Amino acid sequence: MTADRNFEVHRRVVTRLFVWSGLIWRLCTLSYWTLLFVRVVVDVNLSPIELVLLGTAKEVTILFVEIPTGVVADLVSRRLSVIVGFVVCGVAIVGAGLADTFSLLILTQILWAFGSTFRSGAEIAWFTDEVASVDLVDSALPRRARYESAGSIFGVMVSALFASVVGLSIALVAVGTLLIGWGIGLTIRMPETGFIRQDKSTRTRVVELFGEGLRASRRPALRVLLIVTVLTGFASEAVDRLNVARLDQIGFPETIDVALLIGGVVVAQSIGSILILLIFGDRLVGPRLVYALVVLYVVTGLGVVLLAQADAFVVALVGLITAGMVRDVARTVSVGWTNHFTDQSNRATVHSFVGQAMSLGEISGGLLLGFIAQRVGLSAAITISAAVYLTAAGVAILGRSRWSTPRDTNEKLINRTNSSIRI
Repeated sequence: MTADRNFEVHRRVVTRLFVWSGLIWRLCTLSYWTLLFVRVVVDVNLSPIELVLLGTAKEVTILFVEIPTGVVADLVSRRLSVIVGFVVCGVAIVGAGLADTFSLLILTQILWAFGSTFRSGAEIAWFTDEVASVDLVDSALPRRARYESAGSIFGVMVSALFASVVGLSIALVAVGTLLIGWGIGLTIRMPETGFIRQDKSTRTRVVELFGEGLRASRRPALRVLLIVTVLTGFASEAVDRLNVARLDQIGFPETIDVALLIGGVVVAQSIGSILILLIFGDRLVGPRLVYALVVLYVVTGLGVVLLAQADAFVVALVGLITAGMVRDVARTVSVGWTNHFTDQSNRATVHSFVGQAMSLGEISGGLLLGFIAQRVGLSAAITISAAVYLTAAGVAILGRSRWSTPRDTNEKLINRTNSSIRI
């Protein structure tokens, strides 16, 4: 009984840490992207193709390092991988605040990508190992997403106000410093008791993990998700990189600071995602994840159409907010879908495979849509993105017929229950 009680206490502790870690990450990264996109358009004056190439540099880096860093998490330590991710990404944000040329900004994107792959997959794998129950992970993910959205509201509001006073550059440096500080704090607070270190040689285990990741990715439901991820990655690059430029093309109101306006957009997106998760979060489990992703990407496509085609600034803004809030929820759904088809030995690696699929889509979409934006126009490139989102929704529905009950994801999983851990 004492051991069971201690394990329940451990579950609560790591769940709180998992939630707070997600909150800090989301707070800092969303503030980072919000301020950066404004800075590169307003202060640095990058062209549409340069804006997209920033993303391409990031995604090419992710494509090449996602699997190696995922293997490190599965082979060496998921805890260490998460800590490295926070610190390196924090340094990249500081660099982005100080960089004032396109070439230097490219370098900060490469550094960001390198750091983010250490955290990608490793954090959810660490948490699943520590609580030893996929059901508890299912219940924790929507809660964490709600906390992340709430944190992002606070973070973006504060960072946007701060930037309007001290400037975008100094605000970015402050955000990066906070992320570095959290990473350093994790070295003290973050336990790792569920990880099983392999006794094989590094080369042997790397080959095995790569093979396990490939085999897991061939499972029918995961294969569908990988295709959907490539498509949405293709579509997202133009929306993510060109939305501020598109609003600028329509015409920003002269009565409000641009950083505050874009910060308000992000806040509205976060509030919307919180409401969606509050209403539907407990239902986002098992095969229902398929239907959720279909609906979310249909709504995303419609919102992107408004951004691309509207001549009225307010209508385009509504489209951007709508697309952004449902895409936030879609990320949570995709993580839950992936986690259902992994096991303890390869969990971080399989999540990294999905991350690579996103990067592959973003690289191809970034190059093609960036060229179209430069040659034809921003509206044309973003309209194509909308069509691809709707196509992704049509592919995602195939996941329901290919969904099967996954094998136990960890021989250590015990006390499988639908009950929630209270934060």
